[in-house]
Amino acid sequence: MKNSVGKGATVLIISGFICKIFGALFRLPLTNILSIQGIGVFQMVMSIYSLMLGFVSAGVSNSLSKLISGARAKGETVKLGGYYKLALVFSLVLSLSLGLLFAIFSKSIANFQGVLSATFSYMLMVVLLPLGALIGVFRGIIQGFENMTPTAISQIIEQMTKFATGLTFAYLLSKRGLAFGVFGAFLGILVSEIFALIFLGIVMAGRIKLKPNNSQVKQEFFKAVLPLTFSGAVIPFSSAFESMLIVALLSYAGLSNEVATTLYGLQSGVVGAILHFPLIISLSVAMALLPKISFLSAQGDYEGQKKVFTKAFDIMWFLLIPLVVGIIAISKSIYPIIYPAVVGGYLDIAYQLTILGGFAIVLSAFMQLLNSILQAKGYYNYSLLFNILGAFFKIGTLILFARNRYINIYAIPISNMVLYSIICICSLVKLGSLVRIKFYSIALPLISSFVMFMVVKIWLSFLSNIWGVFSAVVIGMLTYFLLCLPLVRQYGEEVFKKMKDRRVDKQAS
Repeated sequence: MKNSVGKGATVLIISGFICKIFGALFRLPLTNILSIQGIGVFQMVMSIYSLMLGFVSAGVSNSLSKLISGARAKGETVKLGGYYKLALVFSLVLSLSLGLLFAIFSKSIANFQGVLSATFSYMLMVVLLPLGALIGVFRGIIQGFENMTPTAISQIIEQMTKFATGLTFAYLLSKRGLAFGVFGAFLGILVSEIFALIFLGIVMAGRIKLKPNNSQVKQEFFKAVLPLTFSGAVIPFSSAFESMLIVALLSYAGLSNEVATTLYGLQSGVVGAILHFPLIISLSVAMALLPKISFLSAQGDYEGQKKVFTKAFDIMWFLLIPLVVGIIAISKSIYPIIYPAVVGGYLDIAYQLTILGGFAIVLSAFMQLLNSILQAKGYYNYSLLFNILGAFFKIGTLILFARNRYINIYAIPISNMVLYSIICICSLVKLGSLVRIKFYSIALPLISSFVMFMVVKIWLSFLSNIWGVFSAVVIGMLTYFLLCLPLVRQYGEEVFKKMKDRRVDKQAS
């Protein structure tokens, strides 16, 4: 059941790309069904839902991944059933309590955001949050065994079901108005969570038995889960706070309520949907890295931790940088193709938001890896403190810049860069020499990506239709991999060596 970081990350990256494809296929027609104003409302509700989902599930999932891998490393498997029982009780009590609050105060929350059409969608939280919490528990336990495959499969099931049911419900209910259309999209998300939970429940059946908890198990669990629960919610909270304030802040910049909502929909629903694609890579690597670092940390293998992090960073950087740069290069040509009825006169703004957002995405990816290591090594309170500090400066930056008529909506990517930079700097200071990065592994992909960008932009200046974009992607990929051939050869040799070693081990056994 034990997998390497590379294998686990690869499984999650593949599933992540599949999920993103379905997510993009979901978002594109949904934007056309709901209109750009409707997708703005959808994103406002989604930011609150993401905050609450992260609060009830992310901390528990990461805690279980860390605690279970650590217990395995020490041979304390008797604790696993206790962790499982505590996680179920904690998650269900927390998620049901928050879900009921949202159901009761749904109209007040929607009114505070300035979008009463979101009221019905907030009522669904009473069911959405407990389902998401249970999914987080099951995924955390399975990942603690360094097995990422069930998580990957459940993510694909979730996205495919959301695509089918979310669009269907949104289309059918949108005939009754924007509020019902947004509600239909979230109803599809509800159905997708049910299917994912059923699959994970089958995987978990009989794997770990619920057991009574002794004082040591309770202490270890709550020592991890409380700070990680709040830590995992900090960044989504800052995004939710952003969604609540942004329309009012942009009004200070002289924008109408409708234009402000449209620009937020452009930033979060159009640019964000495409630009967050590369984060599949960093999130997958971080998820696979956490239990491995925790396992090595429990064994006291410091050099092993350094080696694993270096390899994980190399994988992430090699794949992420060309993807971010490539998206920026083709964005001005691809937006009118995939959002013909939406972008309109906002194309230049969308392109500029993509450039600024690209820098934020790279910082976010690095932050995810560093946060993963902090949690794996048991630095729970530091992770929480750094996230709070970053979120504080993000919100301050947003309030300061969004009211400026020349900056307005660009304050969002700028504030995100401030958030991720602060967390990265603080984490690097705390982790010290554990974070070791090779200059060559950074420089070659970076230079190659810049050359790729220039080649793609030149190509698109002659041919910018759908075939031009497709051919530019192919040419860009070839350019990047040819320039990075030394690294491609090195990584390829390492993969073949591992495959050969596994065959030898199997024959020996």
